[in-house]
Amino acid sequence: MVINIEEILRRNIIKNRKFGNGEGLVPPEGAAIDIRLGEIWEMVQDSEAFLGKTTRKTKEYKKVAEFIPGQSDWYTLEPNKYYQFKSVEEIDTPDDLVGRFVARYNLLANGIMVLAYKVDPGYKGPMVVPIINLSGSRFKIELGARWGQFEFH
Repeated sequence: MVINIEEILRRNIIKNRKFGNGEGLVPPEGAAIDIRLGEIWEMVQDSEAFLGKTTRKTKEYKKVAEFIPGQSDWYTLEPNKYYQFKSVEEIDTPDDLVGRFVARYNLLANGIMVLAYKVDPGYKGPMVVPIINLSGSRFKIELGARWGQFEFH
């Protein structure tokens, strides 16, 4: 069962969220809460990565943009580049719920593939989601923009 927004707010699941502060936030409604873009990290292409039976190594990333409240900064996603978006908000997932991240339609409709996933019970921290620009052209995004939503089950 999906919990409603009143329950999400009552349980204080989403942190670092101030409504009505002029940063593009809107009061939440329904069963999901918006997540804003806090940082953009670009994959270092020639870094090593592997996945073994008992060990693994993730590619390196470099931070290329960061949201600063009160500023209007934009970043351009280059075609066929792999990024990670990190949320402004932090999630404090209760032990009895699983979070599901859903990308905003505008990103998907413009060829920006959002490789979202679930958040396990007990997870605390920001949401970091892999992003690939598959559009074949450059795409501008404003830091602090609402780029996805969380729902909890």
